[in-house]
Amino acid sequence: MIHDKRRFSIGEASSAKELAEKLTQHTWTLCTGFRFKGYLFLNDAFSEDGAGEFAVVREADGVQVESITFSWCDEAEAQEHIELVTGTTGDISYGEVKVREHGKGESCRLCA
Repeated sequence: MIHDKRRFSIGEASSAKELAEKLTQHTWTLCTGFRFKGYLFLNDAFSEDGAGEFAVVREADGVQVESITFSWCDEAEAQEHIELVTGTTGDISYGEVKVREHGKGESCRLCA
């Protein structure tokens, strides 16, 4: 994860389809993250108008298992990536990430 000092405001996604739509059809602030099936999808982009890069971190142990540029995917491709990464129990690791969340009602300089 490039931006390992960011604090994130993490929302829930109820399905891979919903998450794929959110990650491919919307622009998010740089401190946005989503939780789905024990994984965190954390905005790791350099700017809101740049490539929509998300680090995928396994929540149980804080290990980054993937990095996906969702802005290069259509919804169907994104959904396939999400289902693949959340259905894998492999030992892929890009290192541990200390994920820091916003406090309730808290914001940061990256918030809209």
